[in-house]
Amino acid sequence: MSDGIRVGLLGCGVVGTGVVEVLAKYRERVVKRLGQPVEIHQIAVRDIQKERAHAVPKEKLCDDWASVCTSPEVDVVIEVMGGTTHAGDAIPLALQHGKHVITANKELLAALGPDLFRLAEQNGVRLECEASVLGGIPALHTLGSYFRVNRVLRLRGIVNGTCNYILTKMHQSGTEFSAALAEAQALGYAEPNPSNDIEGLDAYFKLKILLQYAAAYAPLQTTCRVQPKGISQVTQEEVAAAAQVGNKVKHLVQAQWDGSGRLRQVSVGPEVLTPGDMLYPVDGVQNALTITGDIVGEILVAGPGAGAFPTASAILEDLAKIYDHQALWLNREAAVDF
Repeated sequence: MSDGIRVGLLGCGVVGTGVVEVLAKYRERVVKRLGQPVEIHQIAVRDIQKERAHAVPKEKLCDDWASVCTSPEVDVVIEVMGGTTHAGDAIPLALQHGKHVITANKELLAALGPDLFRLAEQNGVRLECEASVLGGIPALHTLGSYFRVNRVLRLRGIVNGTCNYILTKMHQSGTEFSAALAEAQALGYAEPNPSNDIEGLDAYFKLKILLQYAAAYAPLQTTCRVQPKGISQVTQEEVAAAAQVGNKVKHLVQAQWDGSGRLRQVSVGPEVLTPGDMLYPVDGVQNALTITGDIVGEILVAGPGAGAFPTASAILEDLAKIYDHQALWLNREAAVDF
């Protein structure tokens, strides 16, 4: 067994704290799977004095993210501070210093994803980002691992939990948009400034990343020039009219290619779904993505699209993708009796 995998954590808000807690809680499982322990070496935060959860080791806090990205004592950098200002400098710096990077930063990847992946390849390291799109749902893993022979023909998804919660509330309770938004904020499902969510920008960022992964094994066009539409203009009357005939209004991202890989349709905005639609039953803060392959047809992945533990779960699985070189097969030590 080696000395272990040393993590530099950038950011320790809700998601960062979840990463710390998950690594501590499942320490033995991680050691067994990866063959070595995972230790958090340093945590870069904006305010060292801020009160934090008991699980966060205060002695490992610092306020210099650059020192974490360049430290010879750090093997992998996990970036969960968000935004594009500091993260836009931190991720390239870490890659250039030979660190694997795991990020949940959808806005940065939507803007610079191809450049960052090339930079990782040039420096012989990995950049993983499952948590950037659908939280705990393995959407990117599915696109990047399963759809190797299949060519992706279509993507459709509910990728923003805030929008889905608000529209579900409007549908089920007859609540006006402003009241449903206020409730989402009170429950922590919407930010104090919810513009990115309710105006469709968050979904747009996620769609751009999904397009990049859909084209991993096929020559698909991924240029995404679309004006995202949000839900701030959806009225209770529109939701009620859909419900009266058994339909639902949902906020969707969509992309569809023709047989030659040309992007024929791309959109971000509210749509009316009928009961037969695979996305119809996805309510509340849940997220889902349907992927249509030319061989397999349409499949669905669904589950928690946000939250501390679902997002930390995706980050931990990305860590395993980087360091787990064991063959994927049944655990031969387990007793299997049918």
